[in-house]
Amino acid sequence: MSVTHETSLQLDKPEPRLADKLVFPEDARWEHARQAWNLAVDQQPAAVGLPESVEDVIAMIAFATERGLRVAPQSTGHAAAALNNLAGALLLKTSSIRGVRIDPDARTARAQAGTVWADVTAAAAPHGLAALAGSAADVGVVGYTLGGGVSWIARRYGLACNSVTAVELVTAQGAHIRTDSGREPDLFWALRGGGGNFGVVTALEWEW
Repeated sequence: MSVTHETSLQLDKPEPRLADKLVFPEDARWEHARQAWNLAVDQQPAAVGLPESVEDVIAMIAFATERGLRVAPQSTGHAAAALNNLAGALLLKTSSIRGVRIDPDARTARAQAGTVWADVTAAAAPHGLAALAGSAADVGVVGYTLGGGVSWIARRYGLACNSVTAVELVTAQGAHIRTDSGREPDLFWALRGGGGNFGVVTALEWEW
């Protein structure tokens, strides 16, 4: 996701609400904040954002836009290598935006951006629903699903991305939108097909 502007990087003075949620190289928290689950990947962004809500994501995208930073979303960091060079980027780690809601009658589930599959399967199982999760319970649902999502039961029920019914995301312009087959259908199709660079996903919904 690119929000680059022709300005020099000036990373000081974030708005007060973000003061403890933006981490810079001189910060004592830096080494931990920039670390991905995959320790073989040495992430070196310009700054790390640790949002706790959709409102934080919107504010951090605005912060990055004003300072000419690219935005690189990441949940658990299992696929950190795919982000490549993070120089001049705000690494936006959504792992603290976490939560699951199950509707057993509609057979649907909604999970926020930082949710891992262990959260979803634990919430779905009491209702007789099987999440299309992979082999590792600590993998984030967003990266896994939008990357296809090959589960143990994929041969019978298909890829996890095929069961997505809605995607919520914050765009580069800072708008929080919901897209599905009836709203922004082209964007919905692109997101389910593994397309990136459209925004920061804040929640997914599936039907099982």
